[in-house]
Parts: sequence; C-alpha cells; structure tokens
Amino acid sequence: MEKRQKPIGKRKRKSLWEKAPIFCMSFVGLLAVLFVTGAFFLKKTIEHRKLLAPTDTFYEGVYVENIPLAGLTMEEAKGQVAAVTVTAESTWAMKADCGGETYEIENLMENNMDEVLKEAFALGRTGTERERIAEITGLQRFPRHFSVEDTYDEEAAKKAVDAIGARFDIAPEDAAMTGYDETEKFQFSQEAAGRTVDREDLLGQIGEAVARGDYDAVLSGKVSEVPAAMNLEQAKEAYVLLAKFSTRAEVESEDRDHNVKLAADTVNNTLIAPGEEFSMNEVIGETTEEQGYKEAATYARGEVVPEFGGGVCQVSSTIYNAVIQAGLETTERKNHSMTVSYVPLGEDAMISYWNSDLKFKNNSSGNILVLLDAYGPEVICYIYGIPILPEGVTVKMDSQVVETLPVPEPTYVEDDSLSPGEERYKTYGKEGYRVKTDLVTMKDGVEIGREFLHNSTYNPQTPVIRRNSGG
Repeated sequence: MEKRQKPIGKRKRKSLWEKAPIFCMSFVGLLAVLFVTGAFFLKKTIEHRKLLAPTDTFYEGVYVENIPLAGLTMEEAKGQVAAVTVTAESTWAMKADCGGETYEIENLMENNMDEVLKEAFALGRTGTERERIAEITGLQRFPRHFSVEDTYDEEAAKKAVDAIGARFDIAPEDAAMTGYDETEKFQFSQEAAGRTVDREDLLGQIGEAVARGDYDAVLSGKVSEVPAAMNLEQAKEAYVLLAKFSTRAEVESEDRDHNVKLAADTVNNTLIAPGEEFSMNEVIGETTEEQGYKEAATYARGEVVPEFGGGVCQVSSTIYNAVIQAGLETTERKNHSMTVSYVPLGEDAMISYWNSDLKFKNNSSGNILVLLDAYGPEVICYIYGIPILPEGVTVKMDSQVVETLPVPEPTYVEDDSLSPGEERYKTYGKEGYRVKTDLVTMKDGVEIGREFLHNSTYNPQTPVIRRNSGG
C-alpha cells in the first residue's frame, strides 16, 4: 500500500511587534557598551591632558641620588640633591709646597649635578604626545634613577700649575752694563740665579691625588735653580761700543750751545732695558725757561725764529744717526720743516714736545747705554751694548734728492730806515728738497742689502726783502 508523505507545514513568521523587545534590548546593550567605552576614553583623555599640561616640576618616577623629585621644581630639586651629595668640589683643599712656599691650588673638580637634573627634568617633555604619555606613565612603573659624579678638568689643572709657576718662578738676572762713572768708568751689575718649579711633575702629582680621591693633599713641587746666562766676566767682554756719531753746527751762539749742552747732559748715561722704548721728549721734557733753556734760533711756522730750547734738535739728530749705525729699531722720527747743516739731508730728527719725537726700541739682548758729550757746537753720541748686527756687518743711511723745490718769489716788508727806493735782503731764500733715504747693509765693506727707510720733505724758504717804496 502506497505511503503518503506527511505534508510539511510552514513556520509562522513573527511580526515586527513581536521582534521589538529583542531590538530594544540589543540597542540598550549597545548604548551601554558605547557609554562605558566613551566614558573610559573620556577618562583617559582627561588623564592624558592632565599629564601633558605644562608644569615646572619633575614627573613621578624620577630619582636623583635616591631622592624622589616628583612635584619638585628645579631649584627645589637642586637644594635637596646638594644637601645629601658629598662631592670633591665641597671637600677640595689641595695645596702645593714649592721650596717652603705654600700655594693653594684652585678647585679643579666639578660635579655634573646641573647636567643630571637637566636630563632628569627633560623626561616626558620631548617627542609626540603619544611618546610623552608613554614615557610619563612608564616612569610610574619603571622609575629612572640618576647619580651625580665628579669630573676632573686637566686643562684647568695646567692653568693652575702655570699660575703657581708665575708666582713662584724667579727669572735669572744676567750681569749687565748699568752706567758710566768718570771715576770708576763702566759699571756692571752682578749676575743672580733664578728658580723654577717643575710644572710637568706638579701636574702629574695633582692627577694622581685626584685619582685616589685625596682632595686635601699637600703636594711637593720640585724646585730647580736656573743659572744666569751671563756672569760678570762674560758681561765685561760682551758689552762693546756699538756706534759713535758726531755732529757740528755751523752756528756761533752761546745760548744755542747752552741748550745743546743742557739737553746732552740730560740724556747722557741713559740706560735702556731690552724691549724698552726710548723717547727723547720723555727724557728731556719740555724745553722751557723754567727748565733752564734759553732762546735761540729754531724753525717755526716756516721761519727762523728765537724760541726756548733752540738747538736741541742737533742732539736728537746725533742720537738718531748713532741708533741707525748700532742696528737699533727706530719707532718714530720726523725731519725738520727746512734743511739743517749738521747732518745730510734725510738724516735729521726733529723733536718738538707737542708734535714730534725721536723714539727707538732696544731690540738687543742686553741693556743699551747712551752717552753724550757736547762741546760748544759739537755733539758726540756713543752707544754701548751687546752687538745686534752679525760680525762684520754694518748699516748706514744713503739719502738721495729726488726733487728740488724752487725758491719762492720774495716777499717785501717796508722799512723806513732805508733810503727811498732802496732794497736790502732781510733773509735769503733757499731751495727745498724731497729726499728718499735707504738703509744700506754692508758686509766687510761690500753692500749686501738695501731697503727703503723713509722720505723727507724740506720746504723752500721764501726770501724777505726790506725796502722803502717812498718817492
């Protein structure tokens, strides 16, 4: 018998109203999740903003010398760290005993507290916001610890040793010529030994004391005697006459001779130490009546006029020529405004207290002694010292006129003492010159070098004619 299949019945679909409770429950659940999640993220955002808010205090989890710095400002942190940190800087008392003289060695140790605190304070303050938050929160779980250390500055130690040497060392003094006396002739000083402290050894001792932490050590500086390079007998052999130069003025004037003698006597026996500069004006001062000078002819304002101290330029010109021959270094020289007769053109040296001077520097290895004699219109200069020029070498000036300046047209002055129409010269004019001077070096009488020294210009003199132009 054929079986009948049982008809399959259709499921009954629920209506929307029947599903509504399920939807509502799901929606409420979703809202709850969103609310909780939003609240969590809002809380985190607020916390992060609070963490990233600007602050002048250290973050939590930062320690220096085991001191928690959380919530402290930089100045507060410095105070607390310094209070518990014993460093070489605070215990330094090192000294050096050099030949019985004790010197305090300046503190050569510095701690890196400022650098450490700066590094610790930077935690959580660099990078992106996410990186900063990660570092700040990470410090709370994994704190960072820093230590303060001492550092030794070797360059500062070298300077400290040099300072001790500068205070302790005494340079030796060579025997030297010091003057001339008519009775005892040339005078000399006795040599004297010096002393010095061994800088390298002292520097090594400082380094060793620092390495073992002995910051209050008293070090023993090695002291050595430094002998003089030249004793008395050697000095008497070494000092010789370097130059002698004389001038003679073709002028007959007792007042002028008086001025020349006074200036020469003032400069005579002048001693110039190595490296020192001689100034004619500083030595003789202003040539005033109060200084004992008399009126004599001199150049002023393009004319020959009487002035106190007239003639002293002969002394400076004589010295200048001797200085050149001795090989000394001239640092200031000016020529006269018009020509003079006692030295060649281009080889004079004018002095005027207010605007020109003769200066030269002692570029030798020993003292320079300047001696002067004056006899009426004649002046002689002697320069003694240790030779500057090599043996057989001499120097001299060679001056050449490069241009002649013509005599100007005469000027006339009325003179009623003359006959009507009569004319007489009051002063005769002179040509002027432009002169180039070279310094010539000779070796055994043969020229081996020539260099430009200076230019000189001598103004022409205008003739002055007296006349009576009356009819």
